[in-house]
Amino acid sequence: MDVGPLEIGLIVVAIVLIFGVGKVGEIGGALGKSIREFRRERDKKEDDVPQTLPAVSNGEVASIQLGTAPATGRVCQSCGNQMSEKAKFCMGCGTRL
Repeated sequence: MDVGPLEIGLIVVAIVLIFGVGKVGEIGGALGKSIREFRRERDKKEDDVPQTLPAVSNGEVASIQLGTAPATGRVCQSCGNQMSEKAKFCMGCGTRL
């Protein structure tokens, strides 16, 4: 499936006809902004912002930090992350335990 200049031109003309000339600029700006934000979040290191998940135990809600586990637990062979005994996958790298 080759997309040549003629096909690209037809797609652009169809977009301009559907949305109008004024909206195309707004759509392009919003698309560029979302791509920049996606790249910024992708490049952000996980260590910069600790992530927490709610944990429910006997009806009480507590907060546990990802990447940490109780002293008793399993250790991932790929990344060395400590996990609970019941964990089936590593929360750090996704490797099956």
